Amino acid sequence: MDRFAEKVNKALFDHTMTTEGDAVVIALSGGADSVSLLCVMKELAQQLGITLSACHVNHGLRGEEADSDMRFCIELCERLGVELHLLQTDVRSVQQKHESIEETARRVRYDFFAEVSEGKKLATAHNSNDSAETVLLNMMRGTGLKGLCGIPPVRDNIIRPLIYCTRQEVEDYCAEKGLGFVTDKTNLCDDYTRNKVRHLILPEIMKINGSFLDTSARMQRALREDSDFLEAMAQDALDAAKTEGGYKSAELAKLPKPIYSRAVRRILMDGGIEPSTLRIGMAQEIITAGRGKINPCKNRFVTVKKGLVFVEKQEQVYRKHLKTETE
Repeated sequence: MDRFAEKVNKALFDHTMTTEGDAVVIALSGGADSVSLLCVMKELAQQLGITLSACHVNHGLRGEEADSDMRFCIELCERLGVELHLLQTDVRSVQQKHESIEETARRVRYDFFAEVSEGKKLATAHNSNDSAETVLLNMMRGTGLKGLCGIPPVRDNIIRPLIYCTRQEVEDYCAEKGLGFVTDKTNLCDDYTRNKVRHLILPEIMKINGSFLDTSARMQRALREDSDFLEAMAQDALDAAKTEGGYKSAELAKLPKPIYSRAVRRILMDGGIEPSTLRIGMAQEIITAGRGKINPCKNRFVTVKKGLVFVEKQEQVYRKHLKTETE
């Protein structure tokens, strides 16, 4: 077993990512990270006692380039003898009122991932560079403890076997194994904030401290333990406040701030609402007031009524304004 496979195997073991008999679906974009993930997991599959398949999404945003990436993934999986689940879609056609196109693409992608990985593990190709970049981005945007914890190695059924590997190690592995991969041109330009962090900021930090990825990973692990403890306290508080029809708003409002915000975040997530600092703050305002209703995203309302807070699902239809002849 080479060094790269050893690091992947260690991450799998340290975080109990798989157990014998698991079916694992690899999220395959065709880039170096996901190609290396698919190939190294194929290498380890027999030893781990797992079965593999892959999934790929063509978002319909990059024309022929995206179609070419899709064909590459199809050919790679055929060559490796791995079943491929494929989704071709037009993300713009399903964009919701409150979403950016990036948020829509992520929602569509992860909805598909959830569908094909039901009852299975979903392996994504996030590496230690990605996690460090996420920490830096969150710091610039203003973040709490959770944002400094980076990308979790395991979340629900999602596993990240490359989380101990650097991007350089990924590229070296591909070169050593003679693995081809595709490159999304949008990842090369500096028009996107993450790309600026990746191409400009992180390299400068690495010049100052060549061990930054390692020290960042240690920090993330330590803070993740603290965050997990607070999350457990928030869940206990929710369990205590839960009653028929929702949660007792007065009980939530008197919680310590670190527990309060986490409890509200969980209520939003359980109600199908993607949490954000703004949405959590809006929900806390009406919970503290003891009454109110907000519409943080399409078809979802957070309501405080008769001492209870709950999330309602209501169908919303948006009509375009049509000009009349007199206008």
